[in-house]
Amino acid sequence: MNTSDVISIAKISQYLWNESISKIGFFNNNIDPYKARQLYMERKALEYGQNNSLNVEGLTNYVYALCGQNVQVANNILQAGGVGGNVIVGGGGYGVREYSKFATPTATTIIFADAINATLLYASRGGIDVGTILSSGTPTGNQVVWDKTTGTLTVAADVPFVADEFVRILVK
Repeated sequence: MNTSDVISIAKISQYLWNESISKIGFFNNNIDPYKARQLYMERKALEYGQNNSLNVEGLTNYVYALCGQNVQVANNILQAGGVGGNVIVGGGGYGVREYSKFATPTATTIIFADAINATLLYASRGGIDVGTILSSGTPTGNQVVWDKTTGTLTVAADVPFVADEFVRILVK
């Protein structure tokens, strides 16, 4: 992983940590409120080192490790071209926005009204990434269908939502 990619991943990870803390608090008691601050400081040091042609190989690996559980989400966003390596914090239709809620048991759909007309970049069920995100058709297995006109996420009929299932999406 090159330094520029790690900086982009760190920016997205920092955003995700901040949003998780502000929206759902200390979910499962595993979000460290100082992690986003530490990630910010180390990322800024990495940017400084890169801009000044310093040897930043060790720091690059350290910053990547600090991104923790957000690495996969950040990679998915970058691969989808969702933010071009920059996250504009503050929402308002710019950058990546996160929405989350608890699903209704036995339902196969969940509506995110605030995400209408947005492109779905990522979704998880109970903290586990979903499979392929389809824009139409019938999902099977761990696939989902995203209807951007209604903000509806549909899961396969044979794997409906269970009680207290936490659903999280990232949209642009």
